[in-house]
Amino acid sequence: MPQKIKLVILDLDGTIADTIPDLASAVRRTVAKYGDFGDLQALTRSSIGNGARKLLERVYDALSIDKKDLEADLAAYKALYARENCIDTVLYKGTMPLLEGLKARGIKAAVATMKPRGAAQGLLARLGVLPYLTCVLSADDMLRPKPDPWSVFECARRAGVRPEECLMAGDGMTDVGAARSAGAVSVAVLGGYYDQEKMKNSGAMYKITDITEILGIVDAVNQ
Repeated sequence: MPQKIKLVILDLDGTIADTIPDLASAVRRTVAKYGDFGDLQALTRSSIGNGARKLLERVYDALSIDKKDLEADLAAYKALYARENCIDTVLYKGTMPLLEGLKARGIKAAVATMKPRGAAQGLLARLGVLPYLTCVLSADDMLRPKPDPWSVFECARRAGVRPEECLMAGDGMTDVGAARSAGAVSVAVLGGYYDQEKMKNSGAMYKITDITEILGIVDAVNQ
């Protein structure tokens, strides 16, 4: 049986918020100098994961764009997205009930995301989520990114709990992998951006379709 859960660590994109519209807008504007590629939301959705660099690399490969200027384009993309990351982005309807429920139970919350620090902090602040969080780990903070367990260990350290007292939830295989490697409770959030069949077979301890279900998992583990 897991230890009592004292900290819930959440992914951001596709887990607590739908960020695709603003991500796709930043991608579209970044690649506009190479041509008019139309609406890039579907491509952005299928390319997201493992940070901004990987996102652009996948988009450039899909659009047959030469990556010789990738470094300059990446810097431009990060600056653009840092400024305009909360225009059409919205929290999923279960996010605030989850955070309120954790707070009422005395359970700490954190976010571990591969977004750049400026974009992550700014977005979470604008969405009203930041006051509920003990810590936020961004791509700039990740000594070793998910699925390495480092993010779980670091969030636990900052929250003053043990890794096995953590629950980590996300819509990607990297979230599940990090949780499992750290000995934390692993929760696969279905309906996000990652391949759904892979998530259903991710090996997570729990699979959910609504993140408010995390409250029930916490209650069951902690009873």
